[in-house]
Amino acid sequence: MSLLKQLLISVSLAILLILTGIVWLSMDSARSYLNTQLQAQTDSAATSLALTLSQQANQDPITQELIIMAQFDSGQFSQIQLNDAEGKELFRRQTEATGTGVAPAWFSGIFPVVVAESGAQVSDGWRQVGELYLQADATYARDTLWQSFVGMVAWVIGAGALWALFVLFLMRWLRRVLHEEVAEQLRSLSQQGAEAAPRPSPQKKATFDELKEVRQAIVTARENILATTEEQNAKIESLQVELNQDEVTGLVNRKYLVNELRRHLEASQGLSGWLFLFRQRDLAEINRVMARNNVDEWLRSLSGQLQTLLNSFETTRGQFTLARLNGSDFVVMAAGVDAETMQQLIKSAQLILRDQRIQLSSSQFCRWAMAETDFKPGQPLAHVLSRLDQALMRAESAGHNMVEYLSSDEVDALGEQPKGGESQWRTLIQDALVNNGLSLHLTSVEFKSKQWHEAILQLHPTRTQGDVLLGYQFMPVATRLGLSGECDLRAIELALHWLEKHTAERLVMRVSLSSIAQDDFNSRAAKILVFAGSAVSQRLYIELDSYSLMSEPVLVTAFGEMLAEHKVKLGVRRILHQPRILLDLQSYHVSYVRTQVEELLEITQKTGGDTLLRSVLDICIQADVMFVVLGEDSKLSAATRQMLQEYGKIGL
Repeated sequence: MSLLKQLLISVSLAILLILTGIVWLSMDSARSYLNTQLQAQTDSAATSLALTLSQQANQDPITQELIIMAQFDSGQFSQIQLNDAEGKELFRRQTEATGTGVAPAWFSGIFPVVVAESGAQVSDGWRQVGELYLQADATYARDTLWQSFVGMVAWVIGAGALWALFVLFLMRWLRRVLHEEVAEQLRSLSQQGAEAAPRPSPQKKATFDELKEVRQAIVTARENILATTEEQNAKIESLQVELNQDEVTGLVNRKYLVNELRRHLEASQGLSGWLFLFRQRDLAEINRVMARNNVDEWLRSLSGQLQTLLNSFETTRGQFTLARLNGSDFVVMAAGVDAETMQQLIKSAQLILRDQRIQLSSSQFCRWAMAETDFKPGQPLAHVLSRLDQALMRAESAGHNMVEYLSSDEVDALGEQPKGGESQWRTLIQDALVNNGLSLHLTSVEFKSKQWHEAILQLHPTRTQGDVLLGYQFMPVATRLGLSGECDLRAIELALHWLEKHTAERLVMRVSLSSIAQDDFNSRAAKILVFAGSAVSQRLYIELDSYSLMSEPVLVTAFGEMLAEHKVKLGVRRILHQPRILLDLQSYHVSYVRTQVEELLEITQKTGGDTLLRSVLDICIQADVMFVVLGEDSKLSAATRQMLQEYGKIGL
């Protein structure tokens, strides 16, 4: 055993002995104090009760019994007895089972609390008419003493744990100093070369004076090695830049990003972080309306603004890399960055992407699809990139301008999914369409004291096993493969078939924007609705995301007219995120808008949120559109609930 360990153990034992003595003395003092206070309170109570019973108005036995019972019911006494002047018992109250409280017997034996007893005379004027006897209940005092003991022991244990951690930290610090000052420097010089090792400054004072000469020798050796390798390293770096750089924007390319990501994942001390991917969905259209040089200049300007943004975040802890994967895909890799910082970065990047949008020939602005995932050391590279691609497919399927986030924990919870590429997904979805491998997953929603049902399409990969893929797992892939329309049409058929069997029920389902954008979707959906009949179709409710109305108003209008012809109700989700579409609700043939209590909380907590909500409700009243709120309204403020109650056509 080293001398340092022996010294620390000796000091620890001395501290433990001192703390044990302090605890013992403190508990003994507390016990004496409690005994004194318990006896004093018992004497005081006996005298006070005797004086009360001695009053002329309290000489009646029934009155005396009531007074004694009131004192006994306070719980402070285990026995109260009243005797007459000759010593005969007149009245007695005693607890049936005193109990020992929470304090164990061994503790009561070491620190005994004396049961206080006291007596007083009861008189009628100058004549003694009885004697009162009180015995205090010491259970509470013992429990108080025990709780104090437990608290002090816990404090001692906590102090001991902190001392142990300090000792552990001290020993590790000493080992680390020796490791950094000597071992690590020499190992790096011998194995990896001078450039790989941390450079010790000659002016920096050594942690220990004994290491000063050793440190100076390492510095001298480093300078000699560095002089011979500097020119070679410069040439290598120049070649690496040319190999890993995008020609147009000057950003690092896919190869460099993948290598950096692999380094973080495979390193034992690698950093966790985030990947933020944004794809320009209309780059082909941009190339048609703009000259190539102008497009390249636009990409360089966009990249420069994003790189400036990343440089502003370099002051925080973390490493940021902006890469261009291909023509339309850009990725920000942030390593060693917390979630809050990453969200701030993404919000700022979204502002730049929105401001840099180009207006297309259709008068619409170009669209960005944005996805995000996390990565941690030890995760396979293929799994991380696959998660990012799945999140991107979700963003493209949803069609909105928000970031789709898919975490590693969420993917683990989803279970087994096809690990192949698009060909395997295409085969899986097409087989399900041909072989009736699609069904509806129903959930119940309480609305206006009735049970409504919400349907989500689900896919059965195998007929013999119970594996199921829900819509949010395979519909993004179906959108990319152009199969979302077929899946949504099958979902409508299944929904109508379910409504035929359940004549008193109503069913809510969703349809994606990519489906209604297909040329023959409306006509095929209309044939399905005609075949089912209006008696069935009028109980079907189809919902779209609010962003669909903003991005494709013409398509949504045609779709809404088709649904209205067949008495199908059209609903809009997340209406508070796109309030500008409220002015055109009637042209879309919208029957209701739907939001969640959580969305109302998010909106009303912002400045001007109540005014926005009031405007939305007024517009819904004018357009004869129902405003549906799902969730517990008790979470809302009183002002918000009052506002919703004033609006008649609402469901909570």
